[in-house]
Amino acid sequence: MQKVEELYPKFQTAVEHLQKALNVSFSSALTETFDNLENGKIKVESGAPDKETVAKLTEEYRQLNYENLPRSLKVQVFTLLTLKAIAQDASDYNLMPTPSVIATVIALIWQKIVPAGEKTVVDPAIGTGNLLYSIIRQLIQENHSQNNYHLIGIDNDESLLDLADIGAHLEDLKIDLYCQDALDPWMIQKADVIVSDIPVGYYPLDNNAQRFENHAKEGHSFAHTLFIEQIVNNLKRDGFAFLVVPKLLFTGKGSTEFMTWLAKKVNIQTIVDLPDDMFSSKVQQKSILVFQNHGEKAVEREVLVAKLDSLKKPDSLVAFNMKLNDWYQNDKK
Repeated sequence: MQKVEELYPKFQTAVEHLQKALNVSFSSALTETFDNLENGKIKVESGAPDKETVAKLTEEYRQLNYENLPRSLKVQVFTLLTLKAIAQDASDYNLMPTPSVIATVIALIWQKIVPAGEKTVVDPAIGTGNLLYSIIRQLIQENHSQNNYHLIGIDNDESLLDLADIGAHLEDLKIDLYCQDALDPWMIQKADVIVSDIPVGYYPLDNNAQRFENHAKEGHSFAHTLFIEQIVNNLKRDGFAFLVVPKLLFTGKGSTEFMTWLAKKVNIQTIVDLPDDMFSSKVQQKSILVFQNHGEKAVEREVLVAKLDSLKKPDSLVAFNMKLNDWYQNDKK
């Protein structure tokens, strides 16, 4: 079987040939390349790509033997190419895909506290979809391949949504995608579960920020606090949120006031600090915040506060899972 290391450069070459022929970004060429491969034909509009490029791509696609590649291998190659696309086309740290180990931690917590059954799951900052798809894939595997999830993604970057669309198709997942500012009113019904690696920084649209309780009294508001408020407002009663948040949310400017506000609005369940060595600076350090909206079936638990050890230690996830099990079992007593 061909390996990722062998396939990746062949896919990259095909993407770059299409990128040059169409004079588009790497991410746009990546999206169109996988569209071509999935549809089994090369899309030509207004004579582009030209006949010579079509002939070259046809031979490159043939050598990929795409239709016979395992789905998991396609996903791995696409994920790596997505990382390259974001690194090449943009420099915004918020656009980088969320590491898959974070999805594993979230899936572990989810399995403990979210009741079984059909769920509408929304990611309001979906980006390429890496976090959402990784979580859902693990949950489906744990549920004997049964998929009970209606997935919805929101993002204001159309090129990222194109990549998210391809990623869902490769994962054999169905998703509804919406291109909008997630701090505008959502065009969907309230969610059972919201999952998101939320954007960090200042929100530039001060007039829109005024709609939120946590807007700044002067200057720009923090996008991450507004985002969390928007998530609270769009959760069903008893609904859950699994959020990757800046660690500064708990220690930075205005953190006491915001966390006091949040604790009144929802039942905070867990706060897990991610390993320091995952991030290049203290400013970029993140945590996982889990809470449940108030409701008739909402459960008030003692908050699990934990720190995940360096992932360079092979047993770090095992140690965390043991702590999670103890917390869950003690809460049931």
